[in-house]
Amino acid sequence: MSAAAQKSPSYSYADCLEKSYRINWTIKDILGDREFDASRRWLPSALSGADRISCLNEEERIKLTHVEMGAYSHLFGFVEEFIAPLVSALGLEFKVDNREAFDALTNFAAEEVKHMNLFRQIRSKVDHRIGFPLALLDGEKDVAKFVLSRNIGAGLLLTACIEWFTQLHYTSAFQDHDNLDPLTKQIFKSHWLEESQHARMDHLETLRAFAGMNETQRDQAVDDLIGLVVAVDGLLQKQSQFDVENLAKYLGRSFSAAESKEIYDNVFRAKRYCFIESGVTHPNFLDLFVAVTTPAQQAKVQGSLQSLLSS
Repeated sequence: MSAAAQKSPSYSYADCLEKSYRINWTIKDILGDREFDASRRWLPSALSGADRISCLNEEERIKLTHVEMGAYSHLFGFVEEFIAPLVSALGLEFKVDNREAFDALTNFAAEEVKHMNLFRQIRSKVDHRIGFPLALLDGEKDVAKFVLSRNIGAGLLLTACIEWFTQLHYTSAFQDHDNLDPLTKQIFKSHWLEESQHARMDHLETLRAFAGMNETQRDQAVDDLIGLVVAVDGLLQKQSQFDVENLAKYLGRSFSAAESKEIYDNVFRAKRYCFIESGVTHPNFLDLFVAVTTPAQQAKVQGSLQSLLSS
């Protein structure tokens, strides 16, 4: 019996679709004509590097969260460039033979497209409120093509990591943060609601993909996953440097080399937690990963992550 066949998921496509229809929202519902409150934090403390930075005062820390939230939103839209086409292709494998799965996955892809457009509009609102366009990562289409060129199991596991940390971020950080901007809370509550169904469908699709692989293909999926996580880490490093530059422009002052390093180190640490650590350590992601890999493959990934995250 394959590793993938040893775990029976408790999720169903039909249930995910029904719940998605029940909580469906539009971008206009969420954003409307609302603006961010510049006097409040836009990113929770647990997801921000602001509180660990001694060279900034409280007002400057609040402004850093504005910069960080702009980047946080952008990174979600950035990764969803590959998720929508990936899920669309998976849905087409069912066509008319399994309408529940086809309908659920097609809706999943449509919601990811909606999220990409939501985050584009958020970036516009952030730029307007801050007063200048934030420097943000580009090349999302090239990154999407790169991910889609890897083993599908790697792409699905990376997607699972993203979907599950989205759940964790809202329930552990956004939901009960009293001093957070209300619009920010509404945005990520809405995102969380739809992504909760996506995480379950990705679980089902990952089990399906790995069940059809031989051992060589599973090894390739693991190797590709490691490569993708390393690539994500590189993107986070680049965006963290942009955040330092954006903050200097927002505050209208320059930083010393020591101040720049302190800000960068803490912003990057926060981003690593947000986009890597909080996903790969999520219990639901770990359950899925163990279900589709061997102990040797698990040890290989664990060793690679420990080496990366300690660097």
